[in-house]
Amino acid sequence: MALYTSSFCYNIVSGISSSLEDAKYEIKKNFEQMDLENASVEEEMREMIEEMIAEIDQLLATIQSVHFR
Repeated sequence: MALYTSSFCYNIVSGISSSLEDAKYEIKKNFEQMDLENASVEEEMREMIEEMIAEIDQLLATIQSVHFR
């Protein structure tokens, strides 16, 4: 008997993926709520946010590419 069934592992991956999607949403929401008056600071922040979202997307792709037997 396997300790970790494919269903158990899938549920863990699903939970992690959901948490990462929530993090992306919160990052975007927080950025939109920032009151940035300086255009250069806003652009720097926008670039950082885009990098963060891209890294989360890469992580999600990697996690979701794992298959369980």
